[in-house]
Amino acid sequence: MRRPHVLALVLVLGLTVVHTARADARRRHVRRGVAPIDHHRFTETHTTFQCDDASTVISIDRVNDEYCDCVDGSDEPGTSACAGRGNDRGFYCVNAGGVATRVPASRVDDGVCDCCDGSDEDGEMGSVKCANTCGEEARARREGLMKTLREATRGERRRAKEADKARGRREEWKRERDALEEKIGEKRKRVDKLLREAEEAEAEERKIREEEEAKRRTLEEMKSNDDAPNDDAPNDDAPNAAATTNGNDEGDDENGRPTEETTAGEDAGEIIGETDEERGKRIASQWISNDDAPPESAEETGEDDGNDAPIDARVDEGDADDVVSSGRSKLRSMFDRARRLLKPSRDEALAAQASKRRDAHDAARRELDDMNDKLDELRAKVDRDYGPDDVLISLSGQCFEQKIDKYTYSACPFGEAKQDDVRLGKNVAVRVDDATGSMTLKFENGEGCWNGPSRSLALALECSDENRLASIEEPSRCEYAGVFHTPFACSPTMVSNLENELAELDRVVAAASRDASRDEL
Repeated sequence: MRRPHVLALVLVLGLTVVHTARADARRRHVRRGVAPIDHHRFTETHTTFQCDDASTVISIDRVNDEYCDCVDGSDEPGTSACAGRGNDRGFYCVNAGGVATRVPASRVDDGVCDCCDGSDEDGEMGSVKCANTCGEEARARREGLMKTLREATRGERRRAKEADKARGRREEWKRERDALEEKIGEKRKRVDKLLREAEEAEAEERKIREEEEAKRRTLEEMKSNDDAPNDDAPNDDAPNAAATTNGNDEGDDENGRPTEETTAGEDAGEIIGETDEERGKRIASQWISNDDAPPESAEETGEDDGNDAPIDARVDEGDADDVVSSGRSKLRSMFDRARRLLKPSRDEALAAQASKRRDAHDAARRELDDMNDKLDELRAKVDRDYGPDDVLISLSGQCFEQKIDKYTYSACPFGEAKQDDVRLGKNVAVRVDDATGSMTLKFENGEGCWNGPSRSLALALECSDENRLASIEEPSRCEYAGVFHTPFACSPTMVSNLENELAELDRVVAAASRDASRDEL
C-alpha cells in the first residue's frame, strides 16, 4: 500500500519540476532582450501584450516569435525580426557579472558574440555558444576608470594651482596696456621733435652746401678767366708796367719787385688769431673784388704823367715774359689754396650734426614701432576668449608639438597650428558644449586646398595630468580634428562623476555576481 503512494508523490514532483522549468524557460523567452525596467510588461502571467504605440494588442505567445506583429517592432525585443523599425531600441545585454549594454537588433543570433555574457546568441536561432567574459571586461573597465580617475585628480589639482597663479592675469595685461599707451604717447612726441630737429639740420646743411658750391664755382670761373689770353698783356712794342713805374710801392724793393716778407704775408695770410677758413675767405675776397679796386698808378689808368723813364729802364722781351708767367703761376697757386681753405670745417660739422640727428630720429622711430607691436599683442591678449572663467589663460603663449604618422604637428592654443610647414589656421574661438562642458579650440583660415576650402582644425580638450598633443587626423578633406590632453579640461565635477561611475560599476558587478550565483543554484 505504501508503494503506490510513493510513486504518486514522485510523479507529482516530477510534473512540478517540468512545469517550473518550462515556466522559467518561457519567462526567459518572453523577457529576452528586455531591460529590467520593462520586465513588468513582458511576463508570462499576462495573456496579452500591447504594442508601444498602443495600436495593437497581441497574445503574449506572439512575443519574440521571430515575426513582427507590432508596426513599431516592440513585440520582438529579443530577436532580429524587427531590426530597423522606428522603435528599435536594440537588444538589451544583461551581461551578468559585468555592465549591461545594448546592441543593435540586427546583431542578435548572427553568429557573433556581442554581449559579454553571450545572451545575444543563446536564442532558438542562435548558432554559437558564447563564453561569459563579463567578469574580465568589468575588471578591465574598472582598471581604466581607476587610471582615468587618478589622472583627473592630479590634473584638477594642477589646474587649481595654475588658476591661482594666473588669477588676475587679464587685469595685469590691462594695466600693462594702459601704461604702454601712455609711454607711446610720450615717445611719439619725442619722435616728432627729433624729426623736426633732423629736418632743420638737413635744411641748414643744404643751405651751407649750396653757398660753398657757389663760392667754388666763382673761384673756378676766376681761375678760368686768369688762364685765358689777356689782350692787355705787354707786347713787343709796349713797355713793361712794372719796369716803367716811377716810384716803388710800399713793400717793393728798389727794382720794383715785392719784398720777400710782403709776398709771404699775402700768400699765407699770416694774421695772428686767423683760422684757415677765415684766411681762405679773406684771400678769395681780395681776388673776387679785384676788378673794383682803384688804380694805383698811372700805368694802370693808361694816362701819361709826362715823366717817361729813360730808355735803359725798359725791360727786354724775355724779361717781360718771365714777369707775366711768374704772376700767373702765383695767382693760380693762391686760387688753389683759397679753394682748399674754403672747403671746410663748417660744412663737415653740419653734415655730421645732421647725420647724428637723423640717426637719433631713426632709433627713436624703431623703438616706437616696437612699442606699438607690443601694444597690439597686449590688446589681443586682453580681448581674447580663454574659456569659462579664463580657465585656459595659462596656455597663452605656449605651443605643443607631436610627431603623428609621417607629419609633425604643432599647435599653439591661442596662436597658430601647423602640419609641418603647412598652416592649418589661427585660433579664433573656444567652443564650449553646454551639455557636457567640454571645450574645443577652433583654428580657421589656414592655407587653402587645391580646389577646396581653407584648412581648419578642431582640437578637442580632454582631461589629463599633463599638456600634450595626443592626436590629429583628417576625417574630411582639409578639415582636421585632434585631441589635446590638458589639466585645464579637468574639473571637480568631472572627478566627482568618475568617482560615482566607479562606485556604480562596483555595485553592478556585485549585483550581477549575486544574480549569477542564484541562477546556478
